[in-house]
Amino acid sequence: MKQKNFVSCVVYMHNAEKEIQPFIQSLHGVMKESFENYEIICVDDASMDSTCEVLQDYVSKAEKIDSVSVVKMSYYQGQEAAMNAGRDLAVGDYVFEFDSIDMDYEESLIMKIYEKALEGFDIVAAVPRNNISLSSRLFYSIYNWANKATNKLQQERFRILSRRAINRVNQLNSYVPYRKAMYVNCGLLMESVYYESQRKVGKGRSTQEKMSRSDLAFDSFIIFTDVLEKISIGLCCFFLLVMIVMALYVVWSLFSEVRPVEGWMSTIGLVSFGFFGLFLILTLILKYLTVILNLVFKKQRYVISGIEKLTK
Repeated sequence: MKQKNFVSCVVYMHNAEKEIQPFIQSLHGVMKESFENYEIICVDDASMDSTCEVLQDYVSKAEKIDSVSVVKMSYYQGQEAAMNAGRDLAVGDYVFEFDSIDMDYEESLIMKIYEKALEGFDIVAAVPRNNISLSSRLFYSIYNWANKATNKLQQERFRILSRRAINRVNQLNSYVPYRKAMYVNCGLLMESVYYESQRKVGKGRSTQEKMSRSDLAFDSFIIFTDVLEKISIGLCCFFLLVMIVMALYVVWSLFSEVRPVEGWMSTIGLVSFGFFGLFLILTLILKYLTVILNLVFKKQRYVISGIEKLTK
């Protein structure tokens, strides 16, 4: 029996003329077989090749394929903005987000993710166990170290969102700078389905894409973590320790025959004190900015993960 829930699939495209046809063919096959009502929204992030033409040609010639639309971004705006545009247009009870059309997983994984969502999870992600780049591992390690959220960020190929999760994220802020971080902070139940990746994905990204991802990583550190604050506190403690060591050395030198070079102790002490004060002020400023960012992007009146009715 086909599922009666209306499902939307938001697909990100950028210079993907070679991958788009097999991906849409596989995705449509799964949707057609499993759901009575569905839609596929492809978001073209200002592709410089013939991605849209290839997609349009395939849809026009394929048999029994419908409910496919294309959102064309005015100019290259990056994956986050493009996927936000597609998600805002989606009307399904559940929304799949495909950040990449490079399928390193079996088609059956799509329905496994959906079935897991039916168990009561508002956000379910497909997470590879292997073939994760070193830069991604480094980013997620630093992010999770500096973020206090219970759920941790990890590499994801695609995910499914309930309508409640989408509404909750939109209530947090009308502008969603980093979807995965917003999902982690929304307070709803999350789950991950792990699989063995068949190959590495993301090879051949353009310089524009790499720069966009780097900017996103830096912005995410500032908005959603306290990594800068921790670094500032660490440096502040380091120079405070240097001051203490210098003071102990001065006291020790008074009762010993060792005499330091004239002026050396005062210079080092003054420099250490100056840097200590500088990073102390910087820490206070960062703490103040963190409070503002929390009020803008994270804080809610309250956060619940669900409601369970115990009596009929």
